[in-house]
Amino acid sequence: MPPAGIWIDGLIQSCAYMTMAFGMVLVFSILGILNWTHGQFYMLGAFVVYYAITAVGIPFPLGLLAAGVLVAGLSILVKKIIIDHITGDLYVGVATMGLIFFFEGAASMIFGMQDKGLARVLPGVVDLGSFSVSYQKIAVVSFTLVIMIILFIMLNFTRIGLAIRATAQQPDAASLYGVSVERLSLTVMGIGCGLAAMAGGIIAPLYTINPFIGGIPMIMSLLAIVIGGLGSLTGAIVGGLILGFLNSVVAYHLSYLSEVVLFMLVVIILLVRPQGLFGASVK
Repeated sequence: MPPAGIWIDGLIQSCAYMTMAFGMVLVFSILGILNWTHGQFYMLGAFVVYYAITAVGIPFPLGLLAAGVLVAGLSILVKKIIIDHITGDLYVGVATMGLIFFFEGAASMIFGMQDKGLARVLPGVVDLGSFSVSYQKIAVVSFTLVIMIILFIMLNFTRIGLAIRATAQQPDAASLYGVSVERLSLTVMGIGCGLAAMAGGIIAPLYTINPFIGGIPMIMSLLAIVIGGLGSLTGAIVGGLILGFLNSVVAYHLSYLSEVVLFMLVVIILLVRPQGLFGASVK
C-alpha cells in the first residue's frame, strides 16, 4: 500500500488533469475541435501566476484569476484570428498543433528556457499524525473544488450555462431560440482555455516552470476525456481523478513503467467500452 503522501500527490495531479480535461471537453462540445494548444495555455497560466507573485507582488488567488482572464482573452484572439478562418476540423487541428511550437518558442524567448521555481505562497504544514500535508497542497485542492462548484452552478443554473448545454446537444434548435452560437463559441473558448491556464497556475507553487511543461498535462487530460467519454463533462472530471491517482500510485510501484501502464489502461477501456465510461453526451 503506497504511503499517504503518494495518494496526496495523486490528488494534486488529479486537480490539474480534471481542470484541463473539463476545459477541453467544453471547447469540443461547442466548437467540435480538440484544441491541441491546451497544454501551452496551461504553461502560460503558470508563468502568469509566477510573475504576478514575484514581479507584481499580488496575492496568489488574484494571480490565479489573472492567469485565467489573460489566457482566456488570448484564446479568444486565437479563435478569431486563426480558427475562424480555417475550414475543416482536421485543418483546425493541424493549425492548433502548429501553435504549440509558436507558443513554446515565444515563451522561450520571453521567459527564458531555465526552470523557474515559485516559493510556496502558503508555507507551513498540517500535522495529521503519521503524515503531514502542506497548506499549499490543501490550497490546490480547495481552489480546484471551488472552480468545479462554480462551473457546476454556471452550467446548471445560469442562462449562459443552459445555452452551452443546449448548444452542445442541439445547436440548430438552440439557435432557433435566439442563442448566438458564434458569441457562445467565443465565450466557451475563453472559459475552456482559461481553465487550462488556472490548472497551470494552481500547481505553479509546487513544480518547476518552463516553456515546455504543457506537454504531459495535455496528454493526460486527453487520456482523461477518452476514459471518461469524449463530450462528457462528468467523464472529464472522473477521468482526471482516475489518471491522477493511477499515475502517482503506479509510478510509486513501477517508476518509469507508469506511462506504459496508463496507456494500456486506456486501450483496455476503449476495447471494452469504446464510448468511454460516461458515453458521449454532455452531463
